[in-house]
Amino acid sequence: MAEHPLIAFRDGAAGRRPALLGTRLDVADVIDTLRQNDHSVEGTAAYLDQPVDHIEACLRYHADHRAEIDGWIERSQAIAEREEKRWRRRSTASA
Repeated sequence: MAEHPLIAFRDGAAGRRPALLGTRLDVADVIDTLRQNDHSVEGTAAYLDQPVDHIEACLRYHADHRAEIDGWIERSQAIAEREEKRWRRRSTASA
């Protein structure tokens, strides 16, 4: 935490993951949102209702641990896609 004071770690079913201290936001969620906002730190901060320096803290962590964070994002997207396909199959089966 000395190197990244605004980043804390949470344990969960998927393992230990970095999160923005004092929020429910994982660093991967912040970075994914940043990418969806054309890499606008200010836009991401406004969307997530967080101070700009908190978004920048996530960016610094990502810069130092890119493979870890990008891996979380990829796994989350794969799960979301799988669940959407499952939902669509179930919806068409019951129609």
